[in-house]
Amino acid sequence: MQEKDFGRAKAILAVGVVMFAIGQSLLFVVVAPLARDVGLSEVQFGWAFTLGNLGLVIGSTVWGSKSDDIGRKPVFVLGLIGATFGILLMALTLKAGQVGLIAGWTVFGLLALARFIYGGLASAIYPVATAYMADVTPPRDRAAGMALIGASNGIGSVLGPALGGSLAFLGALFPLYAAVVMSALGCLWAALFLREPAKHAEQQTVDLKFTDPRIVPYLIIWACFFMVFISLQFITAFYIQDRFGVADTDATIRIASVALVTMAAVIVVLQGFVFQVIRISPRIALRLCPPSFALGAGMLAFAPSPTLLVIGYGMIGCSFAFASPGISGSASLSVAPHEQGTMAGYTAAAGTGGALFAPVFGTSIYQIAPNAPMLLGMGVFILLSVYALTIKVPDPVHVRV
Repeated sequence: MQEKDFGRAKAILAVGVVMFAIGQSLLFVVVAPLARDVGLSEVQFGWAFTLGNLGLVIGSTVWGSKSDDIGRKPVFVLGLIGATFGILLMALTLKAGQVGLIAGWTVFGLLALARFIYGGLASAIYPVATAYMADVTPPRDRAAGMALIGASNGIGSVLGPALGGSLAFLGALFPLYAAVVMSALGCLWAALFLREPAKHAEQQTVDLKFTDPRIVPYLIIWACFFMVFISLQFITAFYIQDRFGVADTDATIRIASVALVTMAAVIVVLQGFVFQVIRISPRIALRLCPPSFALGAGMLAFAPSPTLLVIGYGMIGCSFAFASPGISGSASLSVAPHEQGTMAGYTAAAGTGGALFAPVFGTSIYQIAPNAPMLLGMGVFILLSVYALTIKVPDPVHVRV
């Protein structure tokens, strides 16, 4: 692939991942505060999105492997189409609940359906972007390439809360409509200008299984990471309201936006700039990810004010910055070139598998005490810190191109 085409492909992949992250992050700063307004309890809200997240788990497994068979581009474009329609359906459901057209279990069911549609199709975006980057980067640059995909996820996570906080004055649902338009434009750009990587033209039989010992350690860490990571974001709005006594919905959205923007900004700075200059190895990034998350979760659990809450989310952003090049980069180095799409699908499925249980995990533990999810998360990541030290990551020098 020529340098010009490579640069354009990276930009298109980045936009796609940004759109996916916006769809995810708007959920926590816009949809969650509105849950009570449309008559859903915290647990109902958690169950609606747990059921909806089944689409993410199923889709992640299917689309990564499918892109090995039919190509990266068509699957990537399909993912953007799914993101567009999934967000739109979610916005329309919440609007119907606000004006009283639907209520109770109807809101619950339609939100779960909207999330399932979003997850089932939009889940193609991240694994295909990861596999595409593995196709076009040599092993020595793999961590930097994965960091770029992670940085795009961070940018979307910044833009999501920023849209939620800055456009809320036009209506609580207006940010969702803005995300629909942006996602549709990104889909059109990818359909017109993304080129299929030439390397993918070489077809080989893929025998990689979910239980392959080369990737199992990374699947375990990704699953645990996303279960805790997403569960904490799910209860952020409730935590702000209950711990700090913030009753106003708009104020809750603003504080949650600042916290999540700070987290995402740390991800963007580290992955988009620092790790592009300082080429951190996947092995080192893997070792640093769990302890930094444990520290951030502890800060959230004992935060006496919104300011310390924001700092705690910044530390979790640091952990996520290490996670993408550390976990995905290490997994990519562990498999053959023709297995990259399937591997990316499996790692994405592991993450979404953890995310599947995150809403119920977070909202149920929250009933014990507002900071109980943070304390449990801190314990999980202390254990993962030890486990990560036992994983043998391949040396990029000896990886087959």
